[in-house]
Amino acid sequence: MKLIETPLNSNVNLETLYPNLTKYFFDNRQAVKLLKLYAYDRTKIIYVDRFDTIDLLLLNRQRKISHQEVDTIIRRVLKVERKDVIVNVGYKKQILEAGLRPKESYKDIIAVEYKISK
Repeated sequence: MKLIETPLNSNVNLETLYPNLTKYFFDNRQAVKLLKLYAYDRTKIIYVDRFDTIDLLLLNRQRKISHQEVDTIIRRVLKVERKDVIVNVGYKKQILEAGLRPKESYKDIIAVEYKISK
């Protein structure tokens, strides 16, 4: 499968695209240096570089995201192994428990955090 970077226009507001997800994802965190959107099969990937960490938010509306798929995305986007990152497979449950309902219905939401060592 191909990993495709989705071009961003300068006027794209991520809060408009993913209102409740980004509210929880960006809340009380450091400023964002770089933002990218990717697509891998039917999984949307939000890439956020925050100077000291890189966060990925994996979203899929049709099915659960497989373990193998997560490993492939980590290798291709971050160019590291799974043992070097923190993978939160219960991220969807966390969002729902926080009382936030995504605008669209997602089967699976996974957060990946990679701490950049200097």
